[in-house]
Amino acid sequence: MKLSKLLVLAAVLMTMSVSAQKKPAAKAAAKPAAAKTTSSKPTKAETMDWIAGKMQENLAAPRKFISYANGLFVYSKDMYGGEVCTTTIDLNKVTGLSNEYSEDFFMSGKGMGLTTCVKDTKPNVFEYISVAGPNYNDYSSPFNFTPDQTLVERMRKALNTLVEYNGAAKKGADEKF
Repeated sequence: MKLSKLLVLAAVLMTMSVSAQKKPAAKAAAKPAAAKTTSSKPTKAETMDWIAGKMQENLAAPRKFISYANGLFVYSKDMYGGEVCTTTIDLNKVTGLSNEYSEDFFMSGKGMGLTTCVKDTKPNVFEYISVAGPNYNDYSSPFNFTPDQTLVERMRKALNTLVEYNGAAKKGADEKF
């Protein structure tokens, strides 16, 4: 009697095991097809909007977010003596990033940044902004991404996509490279 109960129990377990092995295989086959149809490269506007959203979320104090539209990210900072400076970062002008193996992660672009202060008559134009890392070159560092390395890697990917878009705009119609 005990032997027959053990045989029945073993048969039930084997049947459950076989049916459990078959079900994931069917689901796994369905997932790649769905992934192919839903994955697509974001547009330049979507890329800039995502980057600007993360910049706003991680804007380091005492800076204050003012606005974002069409790739122009604007923030202000109260300086010593009560002076207020406003900085505009033009994401449309981001054309480069630091080496992917560098600890110091920065973005660059000719004339991509502009800071104006109330008392200054001439604005300060800059071409580099630190995104994360030790900031060896002492670039402007308005964001606090460094503590979240996963976000830093996502920013690197998004900024690489943006650099591709911005670089493509400079290539002539008949140029291949």
